[in-house]
Amino acid sequence: MFDFEQLNKCRTYVGLQYGTSFIAKQIRRFSKEYAPESKEIPTHVCALKYRFGKWWIYESHIKGNDKLGIAKGVHRIKQEVWEQVEDKKEYNIFPMSLSIKKLEDYIGQPYGHGDIKELMKASIFHSNGKQKDRDGIICSEYIALCNNKICKYYNLPAWCITPAHFQNYFDKNGIQAIGGQV
Repeated sequence: MFDFEQLNKCRTYVGLQYGTSFIAKQIRRFSKEYAPESKEIPTHVCALKYRFGKWWIYESHIKGNDKLGIAKGVHRIKQEVWEQVEDKKEYNIFPMSLSIKKLEDYIGQPYGHGDIKELMKASIFHSNGKQKDRDGIICSEYIALCNNKICKYYNLPAWCITPAHFQNYFDKNGIQAIGGQV
């Protein structure tokens, strides 16, 4: 488990979640091929940045939480709100340069249901990179849009990047998680 106090307030980070829900198991199943040598396959990706005196988490999520003021789709939330809905024990945190401007620019975009379906089909038919970009933005697409190195590394557009690609990228480039590992 990581501790926000361990993070450098001047850097940006990527959080990889290793979920256990039915949907998480399906994501893991359909994206394992993108990180075949990795011990764990993440099921969600988010960004962390210290701004204006607090940590903010940037993500695109299929679900919102009206009680806590968390919108569906692309949003940012304060650390203390995020910790009410997420279990830090499910996350590994990795340093990665991200464009704050782009993280901010995409806020308010809807979630990309079509991209999720296309990624599943691409996995079944081993055709990732050939699918069209659908409306909305999924979590891994959002973070890939904010760091084009990962897209260049895989020679894929952002909508074809999965959380597993991030895990593989960190593993292949020797980038270690901050704090403990899941």
